[in-house]
Parts: sequence; C-alpha cells; structure tokens
Amino acid sequence: MANLVPVPEDLPTTAAFGALTEGMSSGGSGSGSGPKTSPIVRYFGAIRRVKWLVLLLVLAGLGGGLVVSRLRPESYDVYGGLQLNPDESSPFIGPQYSTLIKQYNIIEPIVRDRRLFIIGPKRPGGKVLPPGPSGPDRALFNGFTLDSIRQPAAGDYRFKIASDRKTWELTNTATGAKERGAVGDSVGLDLGFQWRPIIEPRWAGESFDFTVLTAREAADDIRKRLNVDLLPQGAPPRFMQLTLNGQDGEATAGVLNDLMNRFVDRTSKTKRGNLTTQVRVYDSMLSAATGHLQSTERQLQTFRVHTITLPHDQLPVAPGLASTTPTAYDAFLVKQNALKDIKKDRAELELALKQLLAGQPAIDLFAAIPSVNSSPELKSFLNELITQDATLQQLRVRYTDDMVSNDGKVDMPKLNKRVADLKTVIVPRAVRVVEGHLDSLIAHNGADIQSASRDLEGIPQRTIDENALVRDQTTQAGIVSQLTGQLIGARSKEASATTDVNVVDIAVAPLRPNKNRTKMIIMLGTLIGLGAGLGLALLLDLTDKRVRFADQVTTGLGLTILGVIPEIRRSKGKQPTVEEAAQVIEAFRTVRLNLAHTIGQGSVVLTISSPSPGDGKSLIASNLALSFAESGYRTLLIDGDSRRGELHRTFGTDRRPGLLDYLVGELPIDQLLRTTTHEQLKLITGGSRRRNAPELLGTARMRELITKMRDQFDVILIDSPPMGAGIDPFVLGTITGNLMLVLRAGATEKDLAEAKLQIVDQLPIRLVGAVLNDVHTTMNDYKYYSYTYGYGAVDEPKEVTSIAAKSEG
Repeated sequence: MANLVPVPEDLPTTAAFGALTEGMSSGGSGSGSGPKTSPIVRYFGAIRRVKWLVLLLVLAGLGGGLVVSRLRPESYDVYGGLQLNPDESSPFIGPQYSTLIKQYNIIEPIVRDRRLFIIGPKRPGGKVLPPGPSGPDRALFNGFTLDSIRQPAAGDYRFKIASDRKTWELTNTATGAKERGAVGDSVGLDLGFQWRPIIEPRWAGESFDFTVLTAREAADDIRKRLNVDLLPQGAPPRFMQLTLNGQDGEATAGVLNDLMNRFVDRTSKTKRGNLTTQVRVYDSMLSAATGHLQSTERQLQTFRVHTITLPHDQLPVAPGLASTTPTAYDAFLVKQNALKDIKKDRAELELALKQLLAGQPAIDLFAAIPSVNSSPELKSFLNELITQDATLQQLRVRYTDDMVSNDGKVDMPKLNKRVADLKTVIVPRAVRVVEGHLDSLIAHNGADIQSASRDLEGIPQRTIDENALVRDQTTQAGIVSQLTGQLIGARSKEASATTDVNVVDIAVAPLRPNKNRTKMIIMLGTLIGLGAGLGLALLLDLTDKRVRFADQVTTGLGLTILGVIPEIRRSKGKQPTVEEAAQVIEAFRTVRLNLAHTIGQGSVVLTISSPSPGDGKSLIASNLALSFAESGYRTLLIDGDSRRGELHRTFGTDRRPGLLDYLVGELPIDQLLRTTTHEQLKLITGGSRRRNAPELLGTARMRELITKMRDQFDVILIDSPPMGAGIDPFVLGTITGNLMLVLRAGATEKDLAEAKLQIVDQLPIRLVGAVLNDVHTTMNDYKYYSYTYGYGAVDEPKEVTSIAAKSEG
C-alpha cells in the first residue's frame, strides 16, 4: 500500500498509479452510526458551497446602496426664532400664533414670489428635486408666474425647443395635450401660466420636463415641512421656535426668513387694524352724542329767544302752605323734568331697539341714552356686542363664515351665532327689562307730579320747559365729555401701538445635511444583499437532494460508514503533500479493515456499486483492491461494468478478451486472468460489450467462475455498473451476496440512493456499508473521520538505521 499515494522521492509514481488515483477524494475513517451533524455546521457548509453567489449578492446589495444613496435627496433642517410680546390690546393669544403662521394668506405669497409651484427642470434618473426652479437650466423659468384669477392646470409637462430656436412645444405628459407657438410668445396662457421664456442658444433642440403645482398645493408642502414650538411649555409663551425641512439649505433658509417677516408684518397690521376699528367706533359714537348735544343746545337757545320778552312771574306762596315753598317748587320741577327724561329715554330706547332688530346701526343711539349707562347689564351686553361685532368684521377679512380652526381658536359659525343672539335676543331682552323699569318710574313719577301740580298750577309752564332743556343739555354734555376721553385714549393706543412679534433668530442655511444617511444606506444595502445570500444558501440547502453529511448516510439511509476517502490532490493536477498522501492511505486501510471484519471468516467476495455515475466506484474498487494486495491478500479485481467499464485503462491493459467473452464460451479460464503492477493483485477485464450482458452476468457460468476463484483468491472485488444504469449491480450482488455502496459527497442524490436501496432490501443481498468519496478535509462534519497529522507511516532511511545500530553496539 506504500505506493497507493505517491510521496516525495521515497515512493514510486507509476503511470498506473496516476490513473488509479484519478477522481478519488477526501478521507477519514470510521464505522457505525457516526456523529450527528449540527444544524449550524450544516448551514455554514451550505454557505461555503455557494460562497461566490453570496458574495455576488453582497456586492449587488452594496451597489444598490450606492445607487440609492446617490439618488436620495439630502435633507436640511433650518431653524428660526420669534419673540412674542402681546399686551392687552393684542388680537391674539399664545396658541393662536402657531395657527396664524400656517395660514395660506401668509404662505401663498411666498410660494408665488419664489416660484415654489415649479419643480424642475428634471433629469431622467436624477435625484428628487426640491420645490422651485433648480439645476443649471433654472433660468428657463425666469418670469414664470401663475394667473392670479384663474386656477392653473397643475400636472407634469414637457417643454421642447426647436433646433432652430424659432418654435416651442408644450406637452402635458399625462393627457398628451399639446400647445405650440413661436419663441417670444406667451406659453400656457390657456393653462393659467404667465410665462414668456428667453431661450438661450444652448437649449436649441432640447426638451425639459417639469411639474406645475397650484399655489395651494405648494403651500401645503411648506406647511407639512414646517414645525412650530411655543416656549415655554405650559405657560404664556414668549418664544416661537420654527423648523423648516428642505432639500436645499439656502432656499429653505430664504423661505423661512420670508415666512417670519410676513408673519411679523401680518400680526402688526392686524393689531393696528383692531385699534383703528376701536377709534372708528368711538369717533362714530362721539359724533352722534355731539349731534344730540348741539340739538339740545339749539332747542334751549330757541326757547329762551322766544320767551325772553315774556314776563317772568315769581312763584306765589300762600302763607302757611309748605307745598308752595321754593323747596317744593324745585322738587316739583325735578320730578317733572325727571319724568320727561324717563319718557324721552323710553322713546329713544324703543327707536334704537327697532333699528337694531331691523339690522340697522343702533349702537350709537344706545350710547346716547342716559338710562343705558345706568343699567350695568344692558351696558355690558352692548359692550360685548361692540367687541364681538368688531372681531367678526376683522376675521371676515381672512376667513369665510364657515371656517373653524383645528385648535378651536377661530370658530366663525360660533362667533356669528353669538353676534346674532346679542342683536336679536340678549340685547332686546335687556332693553325690555330697562323699558319695564322706566315704565314703572313713569307711572310712579306721574302720580307724584299730579299731586304736586295742584299746588303749583300757578308756576308758568315755560319755566318748567326751560329747566328741562337745561337738564337735557347738561346730560348730553356729560356724555360727549366721556366719549371724548375714550376717543383720545383709543387714538393714543393706535399711535403708540408696537408689534407683538419680533424676529430674534434669523434662519441660516446649514453647511451639512441634518442627517448623513449615505453610510447607513450603503450598509443597509450590503446587509440586504448578505441576508439575501444567506437566505438563498439556506433555501438551497433545504432543497438540496445530494448527500453531503455523514448522518444523511447513517441516519437517513441506514448505512454503516466503512470509510471516508479524502480528496486526492494529484487527481486534480496538484502535487499532494506527504501528510495528504498518508491521509488517503489510512482511509483505504480503514475500509479494508472494516470489510475484513464485517464479512467475517472466509474469502471476501464483494460487489461494489454506486447510485449514479460519477460517484468514483471504479477508482474506489481499484484502490481498495490494491490496498488488500499490499496487505498480503491474494486479490482478484473483476470489471463487472459491462456497459462502460474502465478498469483496463486504469491498469494499462486491453479490455478484450475478458469476462463477457468467457461467459459466452469464447475464452478459456486460463486466459482470463491478467497481471497488474502488484504481484498479489489479478485483474479480469470487461471483455467485448454485448447487448445481453445483464443476462450473461446472471448465468450459472458466472456463479461457477466465482466459486472457482474463491479457491485461488482471498479477496474478490467486482466493480459493477451504477444502480441507476440497470439491473447489473443487483444481479452481481445476489451472486457475491455482499454489496458495498460508494457515495460521492455533494454529488450523489439521496432520493435516488433510497430508491435503489429499497430494491436491494427485496433481494438476498447483504449491504455491508457505504464508503463516502470526495470529502473535503475542511468540512467540520468529517473531522471525526480524519487522522492526526504527523503520524504517517514511512520508511526510515537505511543510513540512519545503521548508524543507530553502531551506536548501540
């Protein structure tokens, strides 16, 4: 067996040996059920088998991550800050500021000014573009605006310029609608565009894709990307922090600065408008009160002019009558004047109420009635009506009557209902209460006056009338004075009004994106590729029908492993090392030992087969025969593969005549045996191929041959065709009684082997075990079948032996 695998210099390397080792494989030894394969080991083995496919998928994932990272738009977060300084005249409270800054009437003008309704020009396969003209060709959209009256036709468009730069064509890519014109004409007038592009020479013959949004759509995009935080939380806010996200840092910072400036301007105008409204209301009330005062003064002046020539009688007082004293007279005049005032207030209240119910301006009339000022409840409702009505008029400038804000701060239907209730229910009800009070006063004072009038009938009526006019004048003068003071205060607030909002942190474009996800995307793509590769390896392993692990033979097929043959590098054009040659030698020694003890006493007669071609059964048979011969057994190797037998090539001899020629009687038995390179090993070649070879192998002449050869040889090995080729191995197995199966690791199909073994079970054949061929030494599952390196059996040089003998002597 020393020349089974060549070792440097010591062992011969014959041509026959090179053929013998061709196709043989990895090794080890052992028998029995063997160790179980760990799922982890099996899985890593599957990965190792498809490592190049896994690597390819990892590289594909890496490449995909690179492509996605390049196409993915960068993201910038731009920050700005506003300081809030509301006072008692401020029209908004803290939470309302965060709603107001997102109003369309603030954002849409910025959209139009910066042309954020345009996205493009686009490049095929390029990054997602930010709102607004961008890229080296953005000058194409200079002067592009939207019609302020009609709604623009939003969508995707392609603008194509003729090669001579004389005409253009605008196409809606969704509908296919086209519009053509000459360069210099307006583009898209019927679509709501106001655009007259200046065509540069470099654009001749070019096409540009772009998207047009409505101003409202572009404003919605800004609102989604805008985040508003009021600080401090849970207290009246004094600071508003704004964050706007965008793809272009400079453009995003510009949009945020415009937004803050417009917000400051809008809040300032709103506050000033409220104060102006108050001034207007007080001015109107003062004008009405001044008119009443002037009318009263004219009446008094006219009365005095008309009565200046009449005699002014002194009050006649009868001796002993208290009712005729000047004090009683004054009291009478007071009561009579008071009754007139009450009746006048009663009439004016009725008139003012009629105008209010009719929807006409009536607040000025109520303000000029003294009884109104003496009724806190009515005055409170009138003040509320003034305030709520002014607020309603201001909000109608910005909102429709059905507008309700998300935070509930603006509720136009609720405000409209409150104003209507004040005008039609609450104020009229309060007026009726005051009228009822006045009616009771009129009845009470009327009775007192009638009683006192009998004692004062001598007092001239003109004196009473004059006193009433004087009293009316004094009352109206007091009202005018009060309203004048209120008007002066309102004008002072209007003149000294300051803005409630100031910009404290302007927006600055960041130098780097807020999050650099390039590395993460690349890593994620690589991990996805790796996961796909590992998953594919697992899937291929689960669907793999080939024998790869020892427990698939011992447990799955129920066979004893007689030996595991390692890879022979020389058979693959590589020079094996001494250790590798020793591993192969020990592997065949193990198979030989297991066969000798498995078969027991007597000659070893054995058929060697495999489930399918290419499993290496012929090379296992030839090398196993050589191993028996090396150990001193008289060995006969028979080529029973009548279909494609190749043992004659292995041993460098002719195939004909041979076994089949003997079986048909054309060759005597003494010419059947052939010599080999080893004196203990004889060979019977296959002979002439015949169609009825399977039948010849099962004849009595074949049985007689085996019986005669038992007397001459200790070991008879028959190399049969693969089980999948026909019935030959089953016929030979019944003749020898013993069958050894050769399985090639990673090549033999387990299902095929199981199917053929089921046939063997039905026949009088002893299945002695299996030999695993072509097992790589790097497979952890077979490390238990290998041998320790450094313990190869070699011949010691004779010089060393002689020196040792002399030293001993």
